[in-house]
Amino acid sequence: MVEGNEFTVHHLRFEAEALTPLALPAHAGPSIRGALWGALQRHFCPLSERETPDAGHKAVCPVCWLMATEKEGSGRGRDVPRPYTVEAPLRGVPGADWRPWRFEAGERFAFGLTLFAQALNLFPYLVVAMPLMGQAGIGLSVDGGRRGRFVPRRVEAINPLTGATVTLMGEGQTSVRMPEAPVTAGHVAEAAGALLGQVAEGGRVRLVFWTPTRIVDDGRLVHRPRLGPLVRRLLERLDALRGEYAGEAPVAGREELVTLADGARMVQDFTQWIDLESGSRRLGRSTPVGGFVGTATYEAGAETWEALLPYLVWGQEVHVGKNATKGDGWYEVRAVPASGAQAGS
Repeated sequence: MVEGNEFTVHHLRFEAEALTPLALPAHAGPSIRGALWGALQRHFCPLSERETPDAGHKAVCPVCWLMATEKEGSGRGRDVPRPYTVEAPLRGVPGADWRPWRFEAGERFAFGLTLFAQALNLFPYLVVAMPLMGQAGIGLSVDGGRRGRFVPRRVEAINPLTGATVTLMGEGQTSVRMPEAPVTAGHVAEAAGALLGQVAEGGRVRLVFWTPTRIVDDGRLVHRPRLGPLVRRLLERLDALRGEYAGEAPVAGREELVTLADGARMVQDFTQWIDLESGSRRLGRSTPVGGFVGTATYEAGAETWEALLPYLVWGQEVHVGKNATKGDGWYEVRAVPASGAQAGS
C-alpha cells in the first residue's frame, strides 16, 4: 500500500493503423488486455507464460505488479483490483450493434488504457509494448490466417471531465511525453456539482452502460442495473483502489450511501443482457465477461443525488463490477433535467 498520495486517474488513448486486415470481437476489451499482457510478459518478465508469479517476484517485476490478478496478504483477501482498465472501441448506441470489428490494411482504430495513481510510473513500459503488441497481432484470425497486425500512430492523454487533451506522441514522432492530464478529486467534485445543478429540481440520472457490466450482489449475479447493488460494488472498488494505490481512507458512511441508492427508483430500463466469455491461454479455460449493456434512468430526491453523484462520477472513470481490466463495467453518467424527465426522455 502507498501512503500519502492523491488518487488520480490517467486516461490514455492509442490510435493505431492496421498493417494487415485486423478483426476484433464485438467486445474487444479482453483481446486488447490479453495482447498487452502477452507483449509485456514476453519482453519484460522472466517467467514463462504459464508460471504464476509469487509475492516476491511481483515485488521486483513491474509487469506482474501491474497485470497480475492477485495479491497475498491484502485487506481484501487475494482479490485486489489491478491499477488499470481497458477501453475498447465503441459504437454509437450501447448494445445496439454487437458485431465484430474489422479493419482493412491502412484503416485506423483507437482504444484506451487507464492507469490509476502510481501505476502511471509504468507508462514507459506500455509505450514500448504497444508496437511489440502490434507486431505479434491482436484479435481474431482473419480469413483463416494469422491475427491482424498494427502500428501505433498517435498517443494522447485525455481528461473527459475537463475536456483536456494532451498529445504525448504525434503523427510521425518517435519520442513520447509523460501524461499530464490526470483526473483528480477536484475535477470529480466539479463534474458532480454540474450534474446536480441539472437534476436538483425533479430531474433524473441516467447511466449509459457502454460495455457489459457484471455485478454480483450477495453471491448472486444481478441481471438488471439496480442502483443499490451497483453502488455497493462501486464503493468497495473505490475503497480498494484508493486505499491500495494512494493510501486514502475508506469511504465514510458507506452503508448509508447504499441505502440511499436502494431507495432510488429505476424508471426506465433499456438494458439487455449479453453472455460472453473470454479465453485464457495461460489458464487454459474461459471466464464469463458478459453483463448488461444499454441505458437505465433513475429517480430520487436532490439529497440522494447530492450524496451519490460524486461516487457515480468516480465510477465512470474507474469502471464498476467484475472484469474491469478487460473493459467491463464502463459507463457514463448523464443528467436528465426535469423538462426531459416530464417528457419521458
